[in-house]
Amino acid sequence: MEIELNMGSLHSFLAVPTDVVDKHLATASGIYIKVLLAVLRANRVDTAQIARKLAIPESDVSEAVGYWVQNGIFTKPEEPKRAAKKAEKPRDAVTAQSLSTTEIAERAASNPDIQFLFSAVESIMGTLLTSTQQRTLIFIHEAYGLPVDVILMAVEYCFSNGKTSFTYIQRMCSGWADQGINTHAQAEETLRALNRKKSAEQEIVRMLGLGDHPLTPEQQRFIQNWRETFGYGPDMIRIAYERTLNSISKLSLPYMNSILKSWYEKGIRTPADVAAKDTRPSGRGMGGQKGWEPSYDIEELDRRGLSVPDFDGKGGGL
Repeated sequence: MEIELNMGSLHSFLAVPTDVVDKHLATASGIYIKVLLAVLRANRVDTAQIARKLAIPESDVSEAVGYWVQNGIFTKPEEPKRAAKKAEKPRDAVTAQSLSTTEIAERAASNPDIQFLFSAVESIMGTLLTSTQQRTLIFIHEAYGLPVDVILMAVEYCFSNGKTSFTYIQRMCSGWADQGINTHAQAEETLRALNRKKSAEQEIVRMLGLGDHPLTPEQQRFIQNWRETFGYGPDMIRIAYERTLNSISKLSLPYMNSILKSWYEKGIRTPADVAAKDTRPSGRGMGGQKGWEPSYDIEELDRRGLSVPDFDGKGGGL
């Protein structure tokens, strides 16, 4: 079926090399095509700018540029050093994401590691791999240089946590490669740390009564901030939670955050620190005596329009 198009309203056009359409349109990934168009439109290679424009990792941009360089579409791109290193990878690694199904079968037949990787991942998934998934696994193995056992550990971890997207798996493996996590022992320790982090997060979620539904982005940011920025474990978060309920009789993550932020800024790190800072003198701030000063910042809570305890420790509406 032929469709006539009126292109008279378009004021400018972009010239695309015919080789791209004739040889690569069916095999190059969507990201490669997008990066190609972005480079042609800007007439230069700025991996950081293209990554922001396309909302993809800069490493993906560099990889795409390397693909077009290897296939002769670009000759002298103005690449940063990191992109140049990507382009120096073996041709089979750079072009792994454009392999045909026949080439994938040939690669698996000639490489027992690839054959075993496919079989093991299919066992984890409980279904056969698609050709796109096979390309991704080959790319992770060859371009990132991760051994099969490490890739399998990443795949199994992702699937056990409901992360079944191969894009997610590739992003995780890319991070491991960047961090130099490329042995079984290193991957095992990394997964133990991730499991400890997940266990602590689940304890906090149960404590706050947030239920089994996925956390909202805001809830995730609060909990991540408390654990990773402030360095607080469930014990300190529990105290902040109890203070919140005692003061305003409901859960408020911003209120809790203000308490924990104030503790962090004052160097209060443990429950013992909280108890020592919260010790009340016998006076109540009357007759010139210094009254009780809570360990968290009342002024900060006041600015947020939140209730704070009065000197009797009861919630006061502000």
